[in-house]
Amino acid sequence: MAAALLGSAPAAQAWAPVQPLEIAKRFVAKGQWARMKSYLCCEVAQQARAQTLGQQIPANLERKCQLLQQDDASAVVAVELRDTASTADFYLHFVKEADDWKLQAVRGLSSTNLGQQMLQLMQGMPDAEVSRYNQTHPDADHTFTVENLKLWVGADARLIEHFNRNRAGFEGVVRTVQTRGYLAEPTQEAEQQANTDPAIKTQLQQLYIRRLTRRITNCGSCLEFLIGGVTNDTVGFLYQPDPAEVPAMDPGRIIVIKPLGGGWYLYKTT
Repeated sequence: MAAALLGSAPAAQAWAPVQPLEIAKRFVAKGQWARMKSYLCCEVAQQARAQTLGQQIPANLERKCQLLQQDDASAVVAVELRDTASTADFYLHFVKEADDWKLQAVRGLSSTNLGQQMLQLMQGMPDAEVSRYNQTHPDADHTFTVENLKLWVGADARLIEHFNRNRAGFEGVVRTVQTRGYLAEPTQEAEQQANTDPAIKTQLQQLYIRRLTRRITNCGSCLEFLIGGVTNDTVGFLYQPDPAEVPAMDPGRIIVIKPLGGGWYLYKTT
């Protein structure tokens, strides 16, 4: 497969398109890629004029690629970049043109810089200011806000670890919503009723979740647990036990949906 990336296959061999996962690995690798342009299209073809993503990032970063979805027309590969101090996640979106796979877009959550600034501000508060903050923000006190911001700006691995550690709590919210008949319809009034229910508010605060909704991913049958974000740039968890009802990923809106098992997903929009 490496030969297919770096040079033409011998004429006697049967031709096969290079798969998205292999293109992704080559695009984030450290070395040069002479045939890079052959596997790019759309906005990426304009952005990656001379260097791959792998050449533009620090050489010490570890690079891990995971195929999340692939059908006859599109594919998405998650990329984790890690060093000893931090982790970053990007999502490579592919489209099939004729018989060839092309990398069309690179996406990531773009509002995390603002979240980092807010987190630093909150963590730097003296005790007296924390007390005043708690008095004026009873529904989202200092502890909740700090832990919520850590999730908002956190790497996928941190988000998934938080979900797995608190899975019972997330499933408890779903049971409460189902038992009380909230969000039967994806309306703003139904959302308000669910999010102002004292029992659900307590459960969400313990999970460091901002609110429940069904409107961010435009999936009326999905239950979304919003962590945070700015306008359309959001991150959260999604519950939908029927895989056929889970919305599709696309570079213009839902940049990633990572399965967590049992009908649960990590989602990000931009």
